[in-house]
Amino acid sequence: MSRVLESILEAWPAHRWIRSTIVLAVSGGPDSVALLCAMDHLRLHEPASNRPRLVIAHLNHGLRGAQSDQDQAFVGELANQKNLEVFSQKLQGSALGTGEAPLRKARIGFLKGIADHVGASWIATGATADDSVETMLHNLLRGTGPAGLAGIRHQREISEGVQLIHPMLGLWKSDLLEYLGSIGQSFRIDASNSQSLYTRNRIRNECLPFLEQFIGSDQLKRRLLKTSELIRQEHQVIEQLALQWLDSKVVRWGEGRVEVDCKDVSEVAWPVLQSALVALWHRMGWPLEQVGYRHWEQVRSWIDASAGSAHPTRMQLPGPIELRIARKVFCIRSGM
Repeated sequence: MSRVLESILEAWPAHRWIRSTIVLAVSGGPDSVALLCAMDHLRLHEPASNRPRLVIAHLNHGLRGAQSDQDQAFVGELANQKNLEVFSQKLQGSALGTGEAPLRKARIGFLKGIADHVGASWIATGATADDSVETMLHNLLRGTGPAGLAGIRHQREISEGVQLIHPMLGLWKSDLLEYLGSIGQSFRIDASNSQSLYTRNRIRNECLPFLEQFIGSDQLKRRLLKTSELIRQEHQVIEQLALQWLDSKVVRWGEGRVEVDCKDVSEVAWPVLQSALVALWHRMGWPLEQVGYRHWEQVRSWIDASAGSAHPTRMQLPGPIELRIARKVFCIRSGM
């Protein structure tokens, strides 16, 4: 068995996905094509009664004209060759706005829509160790805490009953290129990845090579990956404490509204409380992209000032999300 297959099974054992429906996010690039080929291989080596249903999802952002259309056609042909279902959608680039965040939001929304449509319990992407290191540096440059320095999270729930998983975070892009070469599988190349249009591209094309040259070692990415893994392990402890606190203190869950007992909120360590709020945001399906370090510091100061107050107080966060403390009850609700 190849290293790629072994690594996927180690990160995502077969007993977790057999007999389930899995949406594979496939762009046509080497990472996602390797994921498709590997999962199809693993599927076919399971007994017929255990085989998962693989569904291919391709979002054409329409940003590269004919090349984007050729990517879409390539993914469709590959899915047909493997006798797999494929769902494609083409967007108009001008409707997405600028920057990486709108692209990411459109992609996640598309994948969640396909998962709901086909009844999938998993959405899998081709994110690699390289992507996790780039994410770590990206977050560091913007200002972040342990969660951001931990790189890409291996798995998280993105809607009720649907898990987003990245089963190839233990693999480097070079591993995937070697795997694709060994099975004679072609793939598409996105020429825009070599252009420094986005921050992530500049990190990949300029920042990492410079840092490798600066320290005189080609092991930089491996060292950064190890650091992010250690940070992730420590942050998982904080997350466990946060979930325990949240589960014990929530008074009421409602549609777009949560009420939390905050009698002892001032005694909770801020990292634990912040992690609990992030978990709450995820459970409610509220957007976190616009809530940055500055906002969390404002929340921290507001809670410190409001927890002991006899009068109701409130503040706003992007989303829009309203936070209110009154009579020892912390109410968080969406204004959407």
